[in-house]
Amino acid sequence: MRTLRSLAVAAALVSLPVAVPGGSGGRDAAGLASALQAGDPEPAADANREDLDVGPLLNRLAGLALLYSDTALRFSCHETITDDPGGTHRFEYIYIFGKDGKFRDYRTRAGGRSGREVSLDDAHLHRWLGQAYSWAFLFGRKRWGRFHYELQGDDTALDRPALRLRFEPIDPIEKDVNDWNGTAWIDRETSQILRVEAFTPDDFDRRVSFKALLADDGALNRGLVPHAFSIESVITEFAVEKNGMRFPSEVRIERSRFTVPGRHGRPFDTAPVFRVRQAYTDYRFFSVRTADEIRSILSRAPAEAGQPLPLKPPAP
Repeated sequence: MRTLRSLAVAAALVSLPVAVPGGSGGRDAAGLASALQAGDPEPAADANREDLDVGPLLNRLAGLALLYSDTALRFSCHETITDDPGGTHRFEYIYIFGKDGKFRDYRTRAGGRSGREVSLDDAHLHRWLGQAYSWAFLFGRKRWGRFHYELQGDDTALDRPALRLRFEPIDPIEKDVNDWNGTAWIDRETSQILRVEAFTPDDFDRRVSFKALLADDGALNRGLVPHAFSIESVITEFAVEKNGMRFPSEVRIERSRFTVPGRHGRPFDTAPVFRVRQAYTDYRFFSVRTADEIRSILSRAPAEAGQPLPLKPPAP
């Protein structure tokens, strides 16, 4: 049992989906700080029991997971990764089957003709997210016993009416299986994923501790010795649409350092550590299912495997 996470659930400190501005820019540190300090949203007061039943939504998302598995090898796109501080790197990006029979990223140099794979290790990035396409697989039937899911009511994302769906790993946490903790915004009409905000378990625990310390006015007033929290968030948006199916448009990874209490009477100080943006454009579809086929698949609840890979640090 992870004590911090259990306390967080009891204290209702885990329900903070961050409102991410649209457009191509990432959030600044002040924006992340405001989101972390803000109060948790309350479920809609008029939501009835049926509205908050997560079962029907999970059944539709299981169909979505199959649809994504079916479509993974049917497109290519341009990927631009901007590391701040750092630089910008451009690639041609596709999915392939690895030798282990699982999907994996395959990148070639933008504008190159050799087709030779390039490694992100050579880019010396602070972080990157592998398989941004694959968030849907967290909600497949084979993952239902590894996550706790909670439907948190209505919201909006990408100018669409959405449902907020929390996902929290159930111990034991297993790498590449249930090592994410966060919130997904699901299109209320189509059941497509619009946005995912996620934390690794360690970053989620630090986020909970940071919020709990901010809420302890007594500790702040007693001249608390400064505590520092380094917290990283990962946001993926699905703004590219083809026949009603959504594809990743960007990933934003941001790590900031929060110090409680702050200087000059402030509750905390914040400073950015790094920001990474992965943008996906110029999709080319080799083949894609029709809108009717997509609706048919989403009406089923099949089983499948896979999930986005954890954040990858650069090679030593």
